[in-house]
Amino acid sequence: MTTTNAKRPTVQRMVLFKHGVAHVERGGPCEGSFELSFEREEMKDVLKSLAVWVAAGDARPTAIAFDKPDDPERALAARGLVLPPEESFSALLTAFRGRRVSVKEDQTTITGEVIGLEMRRVDQGVRPLVALRVERGAIRVVDLERVREVLLDDPVAAADLELLLDRRRAASSHERRSVRIGVDGRADDLRVSYVVPAPVWRVSYRIVAAATETVVSAWAIVHNPLDEDVEDVALTLTTGQPISFDIDLYRPKTVQRVVVEESSRAASAPTQYERAPRVAKALAPAAAPAGFGGPPAAPMMAAVAAPPPPPQPGMPAQAMFQAADGAALLEDRGELFEYRIAQPITLPRGGSALAPLLAAPAEARKERIWRAGTPPTPDLVLSFDNHTGAVLEEGPAVIYDEGVYAGEAMVPYTVRGASVKLAYAKDLAVRCKHESSTRWVATGVRLADRFLAEEQRIEDRHVLRADSDHDEEVEVVFELPKRNERRLADRTAKPFEETASWRRFRAKVPPRGHVELEVVELGHGSRRIEYASLSPAQLSEWLRVGVLEGPLADALSEIVSAWAEATAHDARAHQLEQQRAQVQQGQSKISEQLQVLREGGAEGELRLRYVRELGQAQDRVNALEQDAASARAAADAARKRAETRLAQVLGRPPR
Repeated sequence: MTTTNAKRPTVQRMVLFKHGVAHVERGGPCEGSFELSFEREEMKDVLKSLAVWVAAGDARPTAIAFDKPDDPERALAARGLVLPPEESFSALLTAFRGRRVSVKEDQTTITGEVIGLEMRRVDQGVRPLVALRVERGAIRVVDLERVREVLLDDPVAAADLELLLDRRRAASSHERRSVRIGVDGRADDLRVSYVVPAPVWRVSYRIVAAATETVVSAWAIVHNPLDEDVEDVALTLTTGQPISFDIDLYRPKTVQRVVVEESSRAASAPTQYERAPRVAKALAPAAAPAGFGGPPAAPMMAAVAAPPPPPQPGMPAQAMFQAADGAALLEDRGELFEYRIAQPITLPRGGSALAPLLAAPAEARKERIWRAGTPPTPDLVLSFDNHTGAVLEEGPAVIYDEGVYAGEAMVPYTVRGASVKLAYAKDLAVRCKHESSTRWVATGVRLADRFLAEEQRIEDRHVLRADSDHDEEVEVVFELPKRNERRLADRTAKPFEETASWRRFRAKVPPRGHVELEVVELGHGSRRIEYASLSPAQLSEWLRVGVLEGPLADALSEIVSAWAEATAHDARAHQLEQQRAQVQQGQSKISEQLQVLREGGAEGELRLRYVRELGQAQDRVNALEQDAASARAAADAARKRAETRLAQVLGRPPR
């Protein structure tokens, strides 16, 4: 974004947001109108947000004009105003054919309508001539080489010339578009604010852990979103995420109108009517932005960093406090949190910068944390509570331990007062592992109409072990996943801390030794068992653990026996039916042989033998069918006994 007027307001304040926009505010003396230039894609946000007001002075803002979004070359071509660069004067006269002009040739002024241009050959080459109709029936030819000035007497031609120059300017700026801000009078302080797309500001941290203190230092990475140098601008970096969207207000929106034709005698379609939009009540005028250009802002907090302690030579953490001189001032705006850079900042066109945000002491501690299911080496973790007075944005952090680079971590988005844990390295001298087993114990039996439900107690047993090669005692924190359906047993290791997803257990590992923790979790479950699937062994187990009473166990034993008897009879019936099918298959083969054998002689004797075998097979089929039917009847009777006994146990009529 650039400007084209020497007395334009300059950029005085810029607010960068985390969702890709920047709010820019200009201010300063101004006399008359001026122009701002934007990238074509920036125009959508500019037209959505542009505001102009007079903070001091007698000026009055007027209309705001801006370039159309169409292609300037195409607009000129539509009016026949595309002029070759090397023949612009002659081509312009050709474009004005039929228009009235006044041509000054030497000391004579000739007025007429342009008929056309002619290139006449002469001894010295080619001479351009223009033909004018000076009066009705009279034509005059004028030598263009002797013409010093052409006046456009036709207002349409004059307007086309203005359009040509305006579109030429737009074409020379390529993808840039001008916004002309009309100002009537002189303003001692004219304010212009708007929103433009901008790179997201980011943050990086330096955390220096020393023997006696830890210092958290934050630096913001910012980029200049404007196509101009900005000097001594008040820069504010805002957290949170206001709603912002992309709507194209730059391109004209046309409405498809109904095409009306002459009426015909054909049947007409039914008319469809749209619902009218509701008329919204007028909104109250918006309050001016707080701070720059509006009412006084809320009192800001003090600078983040506390005054540095007395210097101690060689203490790396002490150097971090020097950033407090240029640190940001903090302001809590409810849903948003602002870092206001205390010193004005200068950003060259296309430039970027690291701006100090804060330097604050923190009470940090080092931990070794191992999470079940990860590789065996635990993380080295720097833990502290966010008492810096600021909301910590997400960003990378470099950890220094006693002035030496120790590793890197990612700082999560952290509100004030919340705890922070930064894993920055691995402790290769400690190895951890996790072993688990599960046991299901029946705690009750519930009878339903078609099945039996076994209530269970689930015991998950975890063994956490850590082996250390350190020469001194170290502390390891184990993390186990937290499951809502599990609770800890009464006699088990207890966590010192719980989160929404994890339980944390602390253990001390002796020098070059190991330690084990046993954690027992309890839960409840059930399984569904069909009555026909019950076994005597299962009933015996339930009796042993005391989940079944004697009379109920006896009744269930009867039911199980009856179901087992029915199952055995069904199996017997199925076996008999298979045997019958085999015998019938043999009968079919004998019948096929009888079809081809003749009576008498050897074939007759064979035929008689086959007839006897066929009769015997039929007797076998009849016996098998009778036995299978008896087995089926016995199975049905056994099932009936089981159903009747079950109905008695459940206290309902038998089915």
